[in-house]
Amino acid sequence: MPIHPYFDPDHLYFVTTNAERHAHLFRHESIIRILLDSLHFLRTDARMLLFVFVIMPNHIHFIAKFSKEYTLADMMRDFKRHTARQMIRQLRAEDQTQTLALLQSFNKDLRQDLKVWEDSYDGRNVFSLKFLEQKMNYIHYNPCRSHWNLATAPEEYPWSSAGFYIADKPCVIPVDDVRELLV
Repeated sequence: MPIHPYFDPDHLYFVTTNAERHAHLFRHESIIRILLDSLHFLRTDARMLLFVFVIMPNHIHFIAKFSKEYTLADMMRDFKRHTARQMIRQLRAEDQTQTLALLQSFNKDLRQDLKVWEDSYDGRNVFSLKFLEQKMNYIHYNPCRSHWNLATAPEEYPWSSAGFYIADKPCVIPVDDVRELLV
């Protein structure tokens, strides 16, 4: 069941959102880039501080702090709307007819032709250092889990902040260093 916590702009949030019916829509670099560029825009537009993230084939996780003017609910609504439009445009440009047909089959709402995202998301308040560390490890090691087998080490997976935290390598998009909040 999705969790939508009481929003406090002073808190960090662990957020998960899924592709509709957990479809593996986020496998191609052109689609992953849309998600990365959108997260990067929200960060550079001062709507959020982005600390940790991973883009998986059918979902994304991230830890962020949101501005009081642009709440978690606002961000998720706008992020999903924008990325869905961009992904559909990209799939059409690449003539990905099978994927477009799949998105059309997900549609239950007559207001939209194609459905990319589940309607809900899970947002959990990061209430302790232990919880933060647990979720950071979960995010970074997710690509290495046996049912995904996307990388042998977290820092090898390119669509994550793991390299930044584990190997001190530049991240595919800039992130805010959560360790600076811990001093």
